[in-house]
Amino acid sequence: MSLYLWTVLFDMAFVILVTGLFLLFVSNARVVFKTVRAMLRFMFKIMFVKVDVEYPEGFDFDQSYIIMPNHITFWDIPVICSVLPNYTFGIEAESHFSWPIYGFFIKKYGTLPINRKNILASFRTFETAAQNMKAKKASLLVFPEGHRSDDGYIQEFKKIPFKMAQIVKVPILPCGTSGLGALAPKGFFVTPGRVKVKYGEPVPVSEYEKLRPEVAAKMVRDRVIALSEDDIVPDSEKEAQKS
Repeated sequence: MSLYLWTVLFDMAFVILVTGLFLLFVSNARVVFKTVRAMLRFMFKIMFVKVDVEYPEGFDFDQSYIIMPNHITFWDIPVICSVLPNYTFGIEAESHFSWPIYGFFIKKYGTLPINRKNILASFRTFETAAQNMKAKKASLLVFPEGHRSDDGYIQEFKKIPFKMAQIVKVPILPCGTSGLGALAPKGFFVTPGRVKVKYGEPVPVSEYEKLRPEVAAKMVRDRVIALSEDDIVPDSEKEAQKS
């Protein structure tokens, strides 16, 4: 089963990339976004992975957001991208842009490269993201932990995304995932089943714009933890809360 699932993933990834590239030359990024989202949903159906999504009551699908999920496994990205609420672009490590086909695709789509080792360069990337969000009326997907978890537990959120949010001045949309650790623990084996993506109440600009970035980061992190149905809080953090 794991061999089948990995084969479907890589085959579908290739088909999605080729389709997306073709559409970028004959259409626009919004059409690519909707097409790729639909293809990802189809991919999970034939992989026997049920992806549930939950939005808060009265959710505004026309609003631009900075979407901030937790990052447990490699599978987070395709799962979340299959249920994004509206046209979204992202930020990825500079090294990804040198990958064959994929690097060319994300560059042409509008994904922005980030150098995590250079704070000034990272901040410039977020300034560009702010300009693009306003110009394209788009949402931005950011994993505020910086990289996926090594142990399945949520990490501390970086401050830079929240400094960027204070420049962009759009609501932050917390997002919690459940079931991804069981779907794909580290290693080769993948177990089909049910995963869930739950979006919380958007955090309005007025609620975070005057906070120190580290305070805003903790506030949003706490909301992401509450949205996940998995136990993603490190034991050391639980012990510290008790004392």
